[in-house]
Amino acid sequence: MTGSNRKPILKTGALLLCFLLTISGCAQAKRVERASEVGYFFNTIVTITLYDADEALMSDIWDACRRYEKILSKTVEDSDVDRLNRADGSPVTVEPETWSILARAKELSAKTGGAFSVTIAPISALWDFTGGTKRMPSDEERLALLHLIDDSQIELMDHNQVRLPAGMMIDLGGIAKGYIADQIAAMVQPRCAGAICNFGGNVYVIGSKPDGSAFRVGIRDPQGEEGSIKCVLTVRDTSVVTSGVYERWFELDGKVYHHILDPQTGLPSESDVAGATIVTGSSMDADALATACVVLGSAESIKLLESIGLPGLLILRDGSVLTTTDFPYLNN
Repeated sequence: MTGSNRKPILKTGALLLCFLLTISGCAQAKRVERASEVGYFFNTIVTITLYDADEALMSDIWDACRRYEKILSKTVEDSDVDRLNRADGSPVTVEPETWSILARAKELSAKTGGAFSVTIAPISALWDFTGGTKRMPSDEERLALLHLIDDSQIELMDHNQVRLPAGMMIDLGGIAKGYIADQIAAMVQPRCAGAICNFGGNVYVIGSKPDGSAFRVGIRDPQGEEGSIKCVLTVRDTSVVTSGVYERWFELDGKVYHHILDPQTGLPSESDVAGATIVTGSSMDADALATACVVLGSAESIKLLESIGLPGLLILRDGSVLTTTDFPYLNN
């Protein structure tokens, strides 16, 4: 999560989730105010669209994004994550939000059998999926760090203190965006008639479109061209979170390496799941669980999601689509 900038939206660019928004009723007498802006936070494009909102809401959203980035980004100097990663085994006092995120991360790591892990950071730092160097760790480097991937070793103490064992580091990229989306949604809900808060792969919709209809969210086709849609979900007042092997990757010697690492090996997951989408009111939980599903594979993922009662949709590497029982959101 690095840097921030915002400007009025003219073009949203390539987003993991593509919106198919059809606004009708333009000829109606009642005019619905619409404001849309785009910024760059948390290493992703953030797009906020508000309907009939109070005039200060958009500014308040960006202020909140800037604050969360300063606290939760591992690349911002003196953030909570940066201080924890440099503490060399000493306790660090963090913001209450950071403590709460880590507490939930530990729970979700245990629930997924370690398929989701914020302590993957020492190994993920050795990969370069976006800088153009195609850097990957040697087997020796990777195997030497595997013992540090263990979320259960994060020690959460009183008074918002956290201690990591010496050498361990964390990266909240797989859960923090979901937490932030939840907090922004809670801020937005009482102050507008409808909203779309898109944090890359984390989308939260509030209320409805101006004509009263539900929002439609397009899920990208992992095997298709950028922007191609595999299926469409119809949703209200919930989050839609997708994780996929197409987000960040490079090709080296004829093999594709993607950014979703298996915590057991430190290598890109080789499961049959190319993309996982979860629909739930907790974007934070969905953020972590969608990543875990790509690691676990389809059979274990469906079993996990149904055991905790979360609706999920999986797009497999062969192009087929699986959903949990009675998945109610599929539009086509």
